[in-house]
Amino acid sequence: MNIMPKIPSLINNVNVVIMAGGKGSRLKSITENTPKALVEIEGKPVIVYLIEHLASFGCTSLHISVGHMADQIMAYLKNGTQFGLNINYLCEDVPLGSIGALALKREWDYDNFLVINGDVFTNFNVNEFISFFLARQADMAILTSLLEMEVPWGVVNMSEELEILSLVEKPKYPIRVSAGIYLFNKKIVHLLPSGISKEGWQLVQLALTNGHKIIGMPLENCHWVDIGTYETLNKARDIASMKQIQR
Repeated sequence: MNIMPKIPSLINNVNVVIMAGGKGSRLKSITENTPKALVEIEGKPVIVYLIEHLASFGCTSLHISVGHMADQIMAYLKNGTQFGLNINYLCEDVPLGSIGALALKREWDYDNFLVINGDVFTNFNVNEFISFFLARQADMAILTSLLEMEVPWGVVNMSEELEILSLVEKPKYPIRVSAGIYLFNKKIVHLLPSGISKEGWQLVQLALTNGHKIIGMPLENCHWVDIGTYETLNKARDIASMKQIQR
């Protein structure tokens, strides 16, 4: 397996965790016998793209949370030496949501955490994200992506006198969404109760409730796809296919 040349990086001063315990229920015909993290894009599992991308930024060690079909993931990735790094596993005995498995380990090497959903296909700039987080002295940073969402009906603009001013059929509006990629410090991790299922959005809400500073960094000059649906999986496959052609 070809590993991209490593470049100077900030990544080895943070705990890197890939969350891969989910079932992928929206891809049921594919994930019935295959964990979502091992769903292939142009012949390679999505999580391998992510691991190789992290390795290209100098990552030498990471943790992966596993639950559903954990044995398949661990058998495929092993200890990570084939990617030029070391992999340890956080094993969920019960489903712990998209981020709850972080509480399975209480002693970590570093104060900050880079946490990535295992079903994202992306080539975001790791160094830029870490630098962005550190420079602003926040407790948490979230990578965000700008998407266009189509309203499936005609949208009516009305005056106070109930006069129709305009009607736009199925308009598209830009919205900014969480990319499922986070940086945060240990104060945020300590908000997670042990053994309780928690989603990423719930941790964000918990951090806000407790007065922690959270910032968002827009994704720029890169691709990002959450492969949670057949439509987005095909989009990721199209991107990967085009990149292979360009080589």
